[in-house]
Amino acid sequence: MTERVSILAIGDVHLGTACSGVPEGMADRGVDPHELTPAAALAGCVDLAVKERVDAVLFAGDVVESTNARFEAMAPLEESVRRLVDAGIEVIAVAGNHDVEALPRLAALIDGFTLLGAGGRWETRTIPKDRPPVAQVVGWSFAEERVRHSPVAELLKQPLAVPSPPVPRIGLLHADLDASGGHYAPIRQSELDDTGYGAWLLGHIHKPSIEGLAASNGTRPCGYLGSLVGLDLSETGPHGPWLLDVSREGALACRQIPLAPLRWERVTVSVDGLEHVDDVPDRLMSEAETRVRRLGEVDRLPRALGLRVHLTGTTGCYEGLRRWIEGEAWRSMGRVVEGTGVFFSDVVDAMALPLDLEAIAAGDDPAALVAQRLLVLGRDDERSRKLLAEARAEMDGTARELVWQPVHEHRHAADPLSDDALRDVLVRAGRAVLSAMMAGREQGDST
Repeated sequence: MTERVSILAIGDVHLGTACSGVPEGMADRGVDPHELTPAAALAGCVDLAVKERVDAVLFAGDVVESTNARFEAMAPLEESVRRLVDAGIEVIAVAGNHDVEALPRLAALIDGFTLLGAGGRWETRTIPKDRPPVAQVVGWSFAEERVRHSPVAELLKQPLAVPSPPVPRIGLLHADLDASGGHYAPIRQSELDDTGYGAWLLGHIHKPSIEGLAASNGTRPCGYLGSLVGLDLSETGPHGPWLLDVSREGALACRQIPLAPLRWERVTVSVDGLEHVDDVPDRLMSEAETRVRRLGEVDRLPRALGLRVHLTGTTGCYEGLRRWIEGEAWRSMGRVVEGTGVFFSDVVDAMALPLDLEAIAAGDDPAALVAQRLLVLGRDDERSRKLLAEARAEMDGTARELVWQPVHEHRHAADPLSDDALRDVLVRAGRAVLSAMMAGREQGDST
């Protein structure tokens, strides 16, 4: 008799799309760009599932990027399902907001692919299906692209029949957790707790959060599986499937397997002590090596690592370094460390101006006005909030133009007029302007 089952749970795959921000020169570093795609990440998951002899593979929605991408997604998805089914592994998925149309179409074409909860209704599937059950998967799929109600609230009003004999239930859902009113099945943690299910495996948000979103009693795996591979530089940290073990006694254990072939990390590099701009690339390359070696101590190394660098500290060559950042020469930099191709996805100027803002602000020229504004933005008080409000009113018309609508609907869209976003833009612009002003003043004084 089966004593336990193992399940490989996979979050948002987005087959049919490519990870943005990967430079064209990766092949020159011995890394085939095709090895970094969601399709390649899915193939790695299948290898793991077969090796570990799991009982089922679960997909938490957004398996496919869009309806238009379904033909591109067909081949890797069909191949993956075939390999899993041939190994005796059940394949179960729910549809998300991205593949609300694509996934049902593909499920109808691919033998062995079970779409759970089609049409926006709750359904169950026992695991194993041909032996005494050890667990039951309960799932719901998007029936339309936008869903403004909580499907879990509906489940609580009309609960499904308890399996006989009782076994742990695992909820599989694509939804927006603790969102107030959203367009993508907004649910609440308290609703998940009230179901009493042994686990809730969620899709939609690309940052993994199962460990940080345990249910109130602290014993149930609950949260986002995250994207299978980071789709852009904002999706930092480890990504990959989650292995869920369920014992016959009902105990559940869940751990992430960081299989993503591409990883993104944010690093901070100080420019303190740098005397020349030419010293910066050496410091960045040294940081790349250090980061790879540190990752290798705790996780398996990815095929490629994209670093978003925040330069901090103070240097006498600030103006030259600022121009170096804007020139984007760093995009061609990279190296291979222990088989991992490292590249720089972004370099952010977070440096402090090597200037006495207080002294400059005491003057009565344009530079003094800029310095005064920078000092105000550095505080969180009424004057700072007033300055942000004035900037917001000035920029609101442009930010709301229809041409920007696709940006607002992007999976990582953020309010460009929020206090934090505005403050960041204004401070960056102010520092660049003030630095250029002071550099011009010094040149004028020297002639």
